[in-house]
Amino acid sequence: MNLTPCILAALISAAALHPARADDFAARCADRAAIERIYHTHRLGTKQPFEQAMPRALLEQIVRQDQHNEAVLKKVYGLEITPAMVATEVERINTTTRAPEVLAEIKTALGDDAARFASAMARPILVERELRRRFDNDHKLHAAQRREAELARESLLAKNPVKDMREVTWHLTPRPAEDKPAPPAAATTPTKANAKSSAYTNEATAQVAQPLTPPDKSTPGKEKLYFEDLDPELQKVLRGQLQKPGDVSAVIEMPGGFLVFLAKEKTAASLSAASVSIPKRSYEEWL
Repeated sequence: MNLTPCILAALISAAALHPARADDFAARCADRAAIERIYHTHRLGTKQPFEQAMPRALLEQIVRQDQHNEAVLKKVYGLEITPAMVATEVERINTTTRAPEVLAEIKTALGDDAARFASAMARPILVERELRRRFDNDHKLHAAQRREAELARESLLAKNPVKDMREVTWHLTPRPAEDKPAPPAAATTPTKANAKSSAYTNEATAQVAQPLTPPDKSTPGKEKLYFEDLDPELQKVLRGQLQKPGDVSAVIEMPGGFLVFLAKEKTAASLSAASVSIPKRSYEEWL
């Protein structure tokens, strides 16, 4: 059943007025079980029977976690999920899914009930994304880690060594047409990242398309790293700040941590750098 966001939002609002449907924990668990059973059916390889892989206790834990996440989103960040927001998320799922057959099966398993689908499927996805986005960009929560990255940068500027740096070499030449990178496993949403210091003030949408570690040269045919595979804005930051050996980048804030780069070698064909990575606080532990 395809509904416009306005009609769907009205249905979701109406459902919220009936606690027996919207707030019945057993019903929520049953809907979660219906969704997980579809996923289980499509999972490849050897697998346990669904009842063993997803016992009742685990389903209840998932539902309670969803409820907890929404409560944290409201209490800590002041965001209350509205029917209109959920309706927009339903529309996003419907229009961007890469597995329409599986999505159709999930809707059928939920009785082709738009309100149930919105509550059991779309709402938890929306809550998780909004909560994680705010956590990733919470400056107070990650202040200690940012300071650690700043201290590492100060050490590099003073020509002092920093532990656990990793080296990476990007090819600056265009990637050959026959050497296209593998497509991502899932679509990602670019996340705002900042690169700032007393010397630089750059803002970048830094969605790294390649790992920041060198390829394993012991593995024949291992894919090379191409600079063009980085997000264009991150390319701009690194091009501007790593112009010659010894240059140190600003502290670059990514969704999962802070990065500082030290240029090692730069030619017309390649850029080699060492990076220090300071992970942010664990989302799971904080939650």
